[in-house]
Amino acid sequence: MAFNRTDKTRLRVAQSRFAACKLGLLSFVVAVVATCATLSFAASAASAASAADVLPRESRVPGGVALVAVAPANEAKPAVTRDGANVWTVKRGASWVAVVGLPLSTAPGEHSVSVSRSGGTGTNGATQSVSFTVQNKRYPVQHVTLKDNAMVEPPPEVIARIESESVHIKTVRSQWRESDATSAAFGLPAVGRLSGRFGGSRVLNGKPRAPHAGLDVAVGTGTPVLAPSDGVVLDVGDYYFCGKTMFIDHGNGLISLFCHLSEHTAKVGDSVHKGQAVARSGATGRASGPHLHWSVYLNGVSVEPELFVNIKK
Repeated sequence: MAFNRTDKTRLRVAQSRFAACKLGLLSFVVAVVATCATLSFAASAASAASAADVLPRESRVPGGVALVAVAPANEAKPAVTRDGANVWTVKRGASWVAVVGLPLSTAPGEHSVSVSRSGGTGTNGATQSVSFTVQNKRYPVQHVTLKDNAMVEPPPEVIARIESESVHIKTVRSQWRESDATSAAFGLPAVGRLSGRFGGSRVLNGKPRAPHAGLDVAVGTGTPVLAPSDGVVLDVGDYYFCGKTMFIDHGNGLISLFCHLSEHTAKVGDSVHKGQAVARSGATGRASGPHLHWSVYLNGVSVEPELFVNIKK
């Protein structure tokens, strides 16, 4: 078929319009993709910020957590301590809030934290005392039978080892690492029957011992143990009572301890993420059988792990 000059002109115009339309459509697609990527990044950032803002449930009892307003939010971040230990402090609404771990030995009644404020009217950087009240709580008695009585009444030749390990463990659990990313939105480090709850007075082979400072999860040897939240592996070891052990530092004095492990799969200094396998469960140390013992520390003291997770009672 032959084209005259008019036909060729019309064809060129049509081709030009098609090219312009194609370019416009491509620009639209690129813009949509860029917008989606921006929204996705913003959602991820918001999600991360939201996770970092999560605090444990409050329970002002021995072994619990007190959330104490210590300064107005329009002031600079205050420095908060309790018994000489730094306390995790976050901005919440109109206030700076101290997230205070309460030892199991805490007596019911009035207690306080020391707060150093700067920038507030009339504060002059002075240290002030902010009080709060702790209620009583009665924990159940737990009877445990161990086959190896040396784990109940250690022989003289291991006493020096136990004392040395006790000092080391206390030092590790009292570490402080400032962080803007600490989150108390914990997940359970293993899924299984909760065989030993926090706080119960322990009777081992008929002998009264210290209260249970953690949560026991009954799982078989070799079960993966997961990081309950983001953090850094602070210490691993093999201790007389705790057996193979791992500490994870979540920042701002919030620390997890796993005991009775069969294997460490992460090493000291590793950055770990929530849900990442870091170890395997076992029955090392003072254990009546395979399980995971999980302790949570705040400002150097053990607190109720169940305040950090959602568990159906």
